[in-house]
Amino acid sequence: MAESAIYRLPEECVAYAISLTTPGDACHSSAVSPAFRAAADSDAVWARFLPPDHADILARADDPGAVTAGCASKKELFSRLCDSPVLLDGATMSFGLERRSGAKCFMLSARALSRKNDPSRWTWAASPPGSRFPEVVKLQDVCWLEISGKLSLSLLSPGTTYAAHLVFAIADDSYGLECHVGMPALKATVTVTVSGKTTMAEHDICLHHMQGEAEAAAHRRTQQYVRLRRGYGGGGKATVLTTTREADPDIRCPRRRGDGWAEVEVGEFAVAGDEGDAADVEVTVQEDSLRWKRGLVVLGVDIRPKQHTPTPC
Repeated sequence: MAESAIYRLPEECVAYAISLTTPGDACHSSAVSPAFRAAADSDAVWARFLPPDHADILARADDPGAVTAGCASKKELFSRLCDSPVLLDGATMSFGLERRSGAKCFMLSARALSRKNDPSRWTWAASPPGSRFPEVVKLQDVCWLEISGKLSLSLLSPGTTYAAHLVFAIADDSYGLECHVGMPALKATVTVTVSGKTTMAEHDICLHHMQGEAEAAAHRRTQQYVRLRRGYGGGGKATVLTTTREADPDIRCPRRRGDGWAEVEVGEFAVAGDEGDAADVEVTVQEDSLRWKRGLVVLGVDIRPKQHTPTPC
C-alpha cells in the first residue's frame, strides 16, 4: 500500500518534488511510470532547472530567434543550451548549461581576450569548421607572451566551483612552445576580486609536449641531467655539470576536446553568489623567459563547473 500511494499523488506534487532534485535525477525519474514521466517532463520542473536570469542572457544572443526555434518546452530549451551553446554580444562569448547540474557555462572568445603584446604580433583568421567562434587569433614571433580574459562573477551560478580552460591549437609552423623538461613552463593565474579584495592562484601549464606521453610523465618525476660546459678560449677543459629538476606534480597538461581543439585547465575558483555585481574573475596566461615563440592559435577561455575527476597528464 505504501509503495502504491505515491502513484496517487497529484502530478503537481510529484513535479514539485522532482524539481527539488537535479536535472539528471529528473531524467531518471521519468522511467518510474507514465505518471512520473509526465511530471518529470513538465515545464514546472524544468523552469526551476533553468537559471533565473536565462531570459536576460538569451536576450543578448546574436540570433535570439534561433535559440528557441523548435523548443516546445522548457526541457527542450534546457537540452538545447546543454548541447549547443549560444553566441552572445557579437560572438565575443558563448552561454550554455552543464547537463548534470544546470550550472551556467561561459566561454570568452579570442576577441574578448586582452593581449599585452604588440597587436602586429597576432594575426586573425577564420576558425576551422565546427569551432565555437568564427575567428581565431595566431601568435607571431614574440619573446614574451601574456593574454587574459575577465568575467563578472554575477553571471555564474552561485554555490559552484568553476574551472577555467585555455582552448587552443598549435600551428604546424610553431616553435618555442614545447613543454620540454628543463624548459620554463608557462604560468597561468586565476585572480578573483570581491569588494576590492583580491585572491590569486598560480599554476604551471604545458601546451605542447615534445616527446608525447613519455615527456608528460617526466614532469612528475625528479630528474638529473648531465651536461658539459666548455672552457673559455676553446682550449680550456670541459666541466661536467649536474642539474636537478624537481618534480612538478601540479603542472596542468593539455587534453583533446570533443570539438577537435586542445584545452588546458589553468585554475579554479568558487562562486558563493553574494559577491555583488562588481566582483570578477580574471584568467591570465603568460610566459616571459625571453625564448622566442610562435604558432599558438587561441580560440578562447572556457569557464565551466569543475569536474573533480582528475585528468592525467
